[in-house]
Amino acid sequence: MTARPDETRPTGPRVVAMGDSVTLGIGDRHVPGVGAGWAAHVAHALGASSFTNVAENGTRARNLAASQLPTGLMQQPDIVLLTVGGNDVLRGDFSPAEITERVSDALERLGRPGREIVLVSLDRIAAFDVLGRRVSAVMARRIGQANAALEAAVAGKNVRWIDGADVFARLGSVAWHIDRIHPSPAGHRALAAAALRELSVTHAQVTPVVPPGSTPRLAARAWWLTRRGVPWMAKRSKDLIPQVALVVTHELLEDRRTRMHSRRWLSA
Repeated sequence: MTARPDETRPTGPRVVAMGDSVTLGIGDRHVPGVGAGWAAHVAHALGASSFTNVAENGTRARNLAASQLPTGLMQQPDIVLLTVGGNDVLRGDFSPAEITERVSDALERLGRPGREIVLVSLDRIAAFDVLGRRVSAVMARRIGQANAALEAAVAGKNVRWIDGADVFARLGSVAWHIDRIHPSPAGHRALAAAALRELSVTHAQVTPVVPPGSTPRLAARAWWLTRRGVPWMAKRSKDLIPQVALVVTHELLEDRRTRMHSRRWLSA
């Protein structure tokens, strides 16, 4: 018997992914029939009738409205998956207030009854550890400020929030790609599983990692970061490095003043 047209129409949700390289899938391996990245794994697990990934490398909060929202909205999505803010942290003109304003505007334009929006917060950028404790501390503070800005953007909106740092901490070092910036295949799947839980989908299974994920050895990580990671950070963050240097210098001077004041107080 020939099926009626309405019986052959896909019934799964329409899924749109937006944001930066994490949603694009950097760090994951392409899986035939699925794609790459946590958003692709979510769409596949949900049996999506359509999946459109408009995420791009280097996307900042200010880029969402112009380059991704129009295309994403045209798909009339049932579910929107989003990561943003990491590239803002890497720039010299980093502004938490701008992140809040731009992401809030994007969420308002995306919001509609029945539409689910999932946003993943940021974890620390471990690659900056190779530049020393003080630089790492500055960048960790920026990540905290960016996450606070994202929380302010979602306040009062029907948005599902995933704590990216918590997901990675539970998985451990295997969650990271060798660049220590993006999720590994296991990390992407952990984010996908967290998204499915937030969407209250308990029956769907995320595509397993094949071959099983493993943590790159320390020597391999050090070689990659030295030969490729640091040059990447310098290129992506060329307007950031002078600013971080100023912040670190200021902190060193403040520490020195504090120590000198303590010595004077003790010797008085």
